[in-house]
Amino acid sequence: MASTILAVDDSVTMRKVLEITFAGPEFRCVTANGPDAALEKLKTEKPALVITDGTLSPLNGYELCKAIKAASPGTQVLFLSSKQNPYDPAKGTAAQADDHIDKPYDSTAMIDKVKKMLASPGKPAEAPKAAAAPIAAPTPAAAAKPTPVAAAAAPPQRAKTMLYNPGGVNAGLPGMPGAAQKPEPALAKTDVSAKPGSPAAAVAGAVNGGQMAARLEEMGLTPAQIEGVLALSREVVERVVWEVVPVLAETLIKEEIARLTK
Repeated sequence: MASTILAVDDSVTMRKVLEITFAGPEFRCVTANGPDAALEKLKTEKPALVITDGTLSPLNGYELCKAIKAASPGTQVLFLSSKQNPYDPAKGTAAQADDHIDKPYDSTAMIDKVKKMLASPGKPAEAPKAAAAPIAAPTPAAAAKPTPVAAAAAPPQRAKTMLYNPGGVNAGLPGMPGAAQKPEPALAKTDVSAKPGSPAAAVAGAVNGGQMAARLEEMGLTPAQIEGVLALSREVVERVVWEVVPVLAETLIKEEIARLTK
């Protein structure tokens, strides 16, 4: 005859996982989304074993375990803990929890643990808790996990490379054309709103040099027409500059870095 298991978790996903884990012919898994529903199903379903999450509301896992033991002393309770919410052996013993397992768990290990619990009569958890205490010890090791994350935060600082600073792209690189132009102050004052200024100045210098205006005058254009052509040219050239300069700058920077690291 299949053993009835009551799985209590406020997460729909975890309830579904537990249903799948105990979908075999040896078990009949019913679920509850909280303590109130669990205590109600304890009366109607009469489970042989209850699997309860530790972080429930309004009763937490320990309080629910205590209530289950008070209502049905023979029903065993398997406590679901995690690295973020580790199992407390003292509270577990006080609540008479029979055993515990950390999430995420291996399905085979979970099934084996439940089978062993069902094979033995329900009893206070003093013995299991003594073995469970060392399991909680690895918790400090979990705190060390953020270290690689902190180390991984270093690469974003490299993203501050001034790829979109036309006025100072080459200034900070030794051996590049702009090296003599004091790159530090220029970079310090650069912001996004200043982008259009540098290309506009460069374009204005190129367009207003007089060569294009003279050429247009030779072609018979009126002063008004010449002014219109120059304005249009400035806009087109500036657009091209903003599309080409960042890519070119990145290429130059990569080449310079490669040269310096050889």
